[in-house]
Amino acid sequence: MISDGDNIMVKDYLENVENLYNEIIKLCNLEKLRSAYNNLLKLEQLLEIIQNNLTCTENNNDNQLYLKLETLIKKIQSEERLIKLKQEAIEIEDLLKVLSSDYKSQGWQSIQTVDGIHSMYKEHGSGIHSVRIEGIIDQPIFNVCSIIMEADLYYTWIPRLLESKILNQDDRFKRLIYCKASCPWPVHDRDICLYGYGVDMLEEENQVVVVSRSIRDQDLIGNTSLKYPETIIPQVKGNTVRAKSEISGFTIKPISATQTYVQVVSLTDPNMQLLPKWLLNFVTTQFCHYLFVMLRKQASEVASSKEYQSRIESNPIYKEIKEKSDSYFNKIDLINNNNNINNNDDNDNINNNNNNNINNDNDNNNINNNNINNNNDNDNDDNNN
Repeated sequence: MISDGDNIMVKDYLENVENLYNEIIKLCNLEKLRSAYNNLLKLEQLLEIIQNNLTCTENNNDNQLYLKLETLIKKIQSEERLIKLKQEAIEIEDLLKVLSSDYKSQGWQSIQTVDGIHSMYKEHGSGIHSVRIEGIIDQPIFNVCSIIMEADLYYTWIPRLLESKILNQDDRFKRLIYCKASCPWPVHDRDICLYGYGVDMLEEENQVVVVSRSIRDQDLIGNTSLKYPETIIPQVKGNTVRAKSEISGFTIKPISATQTYVQVVSLTDPNMQLLPKWLLNFVTTQFCHYLFVMLRKQASEVASSKEYQSRIESNPIYKEIKEKSDSYFNKIDLINNNNNINNNDDNDNINNNNNNNINNDNDNNNINNNNINNNNDNDNDDNNN
């Protein structure tokens, strides 16, 4: 038989495991994947403690609390969403690492900075080439997110892009897309199939992250959140060559309500035995820069675009994005206002201290004057004597 003390311990363990598990799933559903992963690490530590403290025996097999806890642990250990979360955590970390502000430590070579747009390049070997672009866009974060969300419109603004199609998606921020780009003669056109998802890190780290990479088989299996039961990957046609992306994406950081700092990176294998130097120069000095110029232009036209506005009005997720953005800046304004109040209080205290010092100096002067007068009186008395 299990003692009453053991029953209480099992009950506490069960409650803590349930709470952590439910919180992780909730955070995953809100795309707060980094926070979800941090909680998953806590959950795994707790499961290890439980494993060390509770041993399955014939006696506790009759205990309903223990059986419920054991069933929940088995469910967690085989939970597909948690397995997926671990992979996403690695991808997010990889993306943030290559977009580190200390770009030289990550092996990036600065190519040029023109019109506030910084272009960089890095060669990895094994056919993988990386480009990185970053700069300020004088538009709200909502506009920038709208441009990135509507993947099937990429061909309307990304230079040399011939096609952009959504192969599948969920009703939030996950996309499986197909893109085809024209390449300068004599290089054959390239296409790519990408799996991408958004990560909400706005409250925790002041940024939104978009991760993408080439589609893998496991992305198509058991992904019940997708709208369509089957994702059809287009076949390569004609002389087109399929490229592969190891990791690509964006970081989107609000500077103010009307300015956003954006980083774009792509680690891609163009599936080319030897990348001609002239093509490399074209990509790093012209294409990358113009891509960011067009991103700026497109973001500035969201408010006036009938196509984007129609999609924004018909998709409930945009209401959520707008509310998150407004809430973020309201908190920033509140913090700034509190800081201003504290600064004013500090200034008042300084002024009061200065006034006190002046009063103290005046008091000291009065004391000194009184002492002088007293001394004069004493001198007069001596003279009279």
